[in-house]
Amino acid sequence: MPCPRSPLERLLHVFEVSALAYCGERWSDLRRWYQENEEILQVPEVEGEPWDRQLLYRIFDCWIRLFRKVGWNDLRGVLKVVEDLRKDQQEHEGKLLETAAEDGNRPIAFRLVALYHWAKATELLGVYITQGRPPGILSNLDTHFERSVSAAEESRDMRHEIVLRWLHATAKVMVTNSLWWATRAVNSKTTHFVESVTHRDSQAMFELLPPQRAALLEQELLDQAKTAVVVDLPTSGGKTLLAQFRILQALNQFDADNGWVAYVAPTKALVAQITRRLRREFDPIKIVVEQLTAAVDIDAFEDELLNATERRFHVLIATPEKLSMVVRNDRVTRPLALVVMDEAHNLEDEGRGLRFELLLATIKRDCPHANFLLLMPFVENPKSIADWLAQEAGSGQTISLGTVPWKPNERIVGLFRAEADASVQAGWQLIYETLTTTPRSMPLGGVHKVGGVRPLQSVRLSDVNTSDGSQKGIYKQVAAIATVLSNRRAANSTSIAMTNRIDSAWSMARLATKELPLLDPIQEEVGLVQNFLRNQMDYPSAPASLLG
Repeated sequence: MPCPRSPLERLLHVFEVSALAYCGERWSDLRRWYQENEEILQVPEVEGEPWDRQLLYRIFDCWIRLFRKVGWNDLRGVLKVVEDLRKDQQEHEGKLLETAAEDGNRPIAFRLVALYHWAKATELLGVYITQGRPPGILSNLDTHFERSVSAAEESRDMRHEIVLRWLHATAKVMVTNSLWWATRAVNSKTTHFVESVTHRDSQAMFELLPPQRAALLEQELLDQAKTAVVVDLPTSGGKTLLAQFRILQALNQFDADNGWVAYVAPTKALVAQITRRLRREFDPIKIVVEQLTAAVDIDAFEDELLNATERRFHVLIATPEKLSMVVRNDRVTRPLALVVMDEAHNLEDEGRGLRFELLLATIKRDCPHANFLLLMPFVENPKSIADWLAQEAGSGQTISLGTVPWKPNERIVGLFRAEADASVQAGWQLIYETLTTTPRSMPLGGVHKVGGVRPLQSVRLSDVNTSDGSQKGIYKQVAAIATVLSNRRAANSTSIAMTNRIDSAWSMARLATKELPLLDPIQEEVGLVQNFLRNQMDYPSAPASLLG
């Protein structure tokens, strides 16, 4: 829809679109719309405008910040804008009312009342999102929005009234989406954690994703009576945050007994990744996170860590094989309060599945007080797993959100192939066809040509041939389409090409470097990766030419 040009109509249009998107849980799309249309978010100049317009323009500034929530700067700005309005009220309000009285403009007084209550509700919402108070936020918002709507009706401003009704509904959604609302009255550790993640200077978190909110508020993730919980949630759906809340609940429940939590990840790389995240987010609240990294046995450092008489850690992160050694040999004498198993769909894997199952069975037998939380993107029968692990009948819980309409990102899934193109010698062309999309993705039906003829100039038609069953032709096609998409996307985006062999990955990367422009200047993080590869991977020259 085109955005009106006049400042007043533009503001009302943005209010209506933003509220509709937010109430429809399309706020990720809304933020992208904001990024792509920054000019429509500009706050009009207030200099020389009547007081009621100044109020509206500044309230608009506040709500853009509330919708956008780009860290603390946006939300601090809300409170600063409202504070400045109070200072300016004494200077401008009297002049406007005097002029209105002379002109017989009675509705202007009601318009000011509507704007004042709107501003107060905005301030209350900003305070709650950042500080979690007052406890009765919803009733307070109802009071001010209802008075604001009534005043707008008296001023005979129907458009203003409609916007207020939409924003009243939006404010309620913001409150119930917030971390504060979902975790109110849980325990002190959880409260301190929410304070920490909402007050970070960078990557502050204020809201829950829809499946996270459903798990916490509707499906009893934190119910202490549920001793085994299986969470079926799409990849990138926020499973780690749910695990953090469950960890804090378990540590609080077993605090008097010095209980500890085991976090199981299937690979050493994922163990390291989870350790970094949990340390970053738990360190401010004095929750100690350690990991077990030795490949085969317990090394000297780990042995000292596990056998210490005092509490040396709260959360221990390990692979299934490593944790099995700890449990079977009674390395930790303190009670195990909770086992979190990430990527638990590996239970169905023919190779490692038996090890995962044996670990869970061992813990269930040797650690009678331990609760279980299994995180997975899909599983055929989660209820049977929860019932098997539960300490008693009825204490198992399944939270299946893998089939909800909400998805963490938009997806277009398609198939591509290489076809001969006689326009150049040994020419070939990539052909793409969409197979399926998620409901909110861009429509991309039909068959499309991708890139130009011979998208990798160094690769001939015979090189991409797959009729003989060779994998080389396939990985060269993969390298080609990844290169084309990387060239077409925005500068801050990327493409990921995957293969099942390490040597194929290097070969694909070398092909892509011949077509893609060099990074100039090279980002500091990329330089660190280059140095690591040169020094640690026994490739003194090849990666330098490949990455540089």
